[in-house]
Amino acid sequence: MSRAEVRSLRVARPDGAVIAAEAIGSAEHPFVLLVAGGESSMDWWRPEFCDLIADRGLCVVRYDQRGMGETTLGPPGTRLDGLSVSVDDAIAVLDAAGASDANWVGFSAGGWVAQLAALDHPERVRALTLVSTSPTMFEADPDLPGAVARMQEVWANPMPQPDWSDPNAVIEYHVDVDRDYAGDEFDEVHDRAIWTDTVRRSPGMHRDEGGPDVMEDAPRWRERLGEIRVPTTVVHGTADPVFPIGNGEALARDIPGARFVPLPGGGHELPPAAWGAVVEAVAATRASA
Repeated sequence: MSRAEVRSLRVARPDGAVIAAEAIGSAEHPFVLLVAGGESSMDWWRPEFCDLIADRGLCVVRYDQRGMGETTLGPPGTRLDGLSVSVDDAIAVLDAAGASDANWVGFSAGGWVAQLAALDHPERVRALTLVSTSPTMFEADPDLPGAVARMQEVWANPMPQPDWSDPNAVIEYHVDVDRDYAGDEFDEVHDRAIWTDTVRRSPGMHRDEGGPDVMEDAPRWRERLGEIRVPTTVVHGTADPVFPIGNGEALARDIPGARFVPLPGGGHELPPAAWGAVVEAVAATRASA
């Protein structure tokens, strides 16, 4: 398998942020937009994974979230963040890639972005592939299982901060954090590759730039999921410690006609062992679009 054509994109936003993105594959093919979880660079979607999708005759678009990789935050005083901002950013990336619509593949918080895009911008969403996400943001509804005790303990007692001037220390810190998000097995080689590439492209990790000036409120959307009319596949690890599998099962029930694909032993992650299932889900969703 050879690497597909790669186009680098820089997408200016109204608040001064500039999003770094890549389009992999021919722009004449249907588009797949990869939307990672919060505080994730495009490196989270490994080049080999993107090539597997591109080899199915698709053009893959990935991008750095705000404050990660090569995406700049913009000048102080104007910086925005929040779910609606993330949706607008994603659509702007699609515009820059020359895509009128796409199969949106959303992981974790990226799944929230994809759901809201399908509801508020249905003309831009050809299909959905929702991975390790939930139908609500942060606070689980009574019928949804919350994070397991292990994760709650980790969040209550975070790891000491690394020396942010030491790239190796930053990589080790993030790998150790991610270890707690794994399912039955942790693919350390895969995770280390993500953070090695992220830190290489962004040595300072934006630590000296500060955070957003305005955090926009997130809307509640679960009651609207019945409005989604695009082909949808929900992929969820059976050992996800952040959103236990009941979240994915509920999401598949709430979206009309959605398929549910469990990943045995999978956690809140997307290691190479899970790529085949996700690529097949994307291909199958495309076929039914």
